[in-house]
Amino acid sequence: MRKKPVKLPGEYYFSREIVPCTVVKVHGDALSHEHNYTGIPHWHDFSELVILTSGSGRQNINGVSYPVSVGDVFVISGKTTHYFEEYRNLEIVNILFVEHVFQVMREYLNRLPGYQLIFRFEPELRTSKEFHNTLHLSADSLAHAVNIIRKMEAELSRRDPGYEAVMVTYLFDLVIFLSRCQENGRGNQPITRLADLFSKLEATFQEEWTLERMAKHANMSVNTLLRNFQAAAKQTPLNYLTSLRLNAAGLMLVNTDRAVSEIAYLCGFRDSNYFTKRFQKYYKMTPSSFRSKGKT
Repeated sequence: MRKKPVKLPGEYYFSREIVPCTVVKVHGDALSHEHNYTGIPHWHDFSELVILTSGSGRQNINGVSYPVSVGDVFVISGKTTHYFEEYRNLEIVNILFVEHVFQVMREYLNRLPGYQLIFRFEPELRTSKEFHNTLHLSADSLAHAVNIIRKMEAELSRRDPGYEAVMVTYLFDLVIFLSRCQENGRGNQPITRLADLFSKLEATFQEEWTLERMAKHANMSVNTLLRNFQAAAKQTPLNYLTSLRLNAAGLMLVNTDRAVSEIAYLCGFRDSNYFTKRFQKYYKMTPSSFRSKGKT
């Protein structure tokens, strides 16, 4: 009888309140840290950015096995069962982090197709047996990534005043570097075109967007777009676009004194009555109530 996957909470590795990320290294089957479950099915309540720095092996994620080798980079989201089936000759760097660490930079990160692909799409699509990692670093790029990680380790070791902020800064540096590597090396696969569409919508949600325009931008049919978008985002393209607009509207209501009708228009809604209806359904209150609550 197969045992249930082991839960390894974030408290085993880092303090969420102090610094919401850390670095954990694995060197083959040597015991590299106290809670080393590399070869045992387990899951976390945080996410992992995995970078393979040497060797090759096999990773199992949600019951699907993948070959991995030096230079591969991928993200494993929280609550995802995973382990390495073969790892004796592998050297692995795991950057452990909680999702909220990206919140302050989310608006900018979401505009990077590479970020969308690595941190959003791929973790959702790993249940497919046909899935393959899309980011594989060259030797030079891997060396650069490892250099950033060494700086993170140095900060963790010294713990000088302000090291928490420096750690998060280096994490952003690494994430943006990897996102750029992804964009520079991407092919013309549907998933990369979809990531580009997501980033485009993030940057231009206030414009007129139809399914036909989205499909054209992603270079796929409307039906293919709907199918791929649903698989990646768990919602339709138009619902996703509406959520972007409503999130922006919420921020403008709290942070500006613009009229509701003006905010609706600036966020892509050409009918203020329709905006109010969608806003109330999304936030469970009217725009005016949302503004009052946000400013108290």
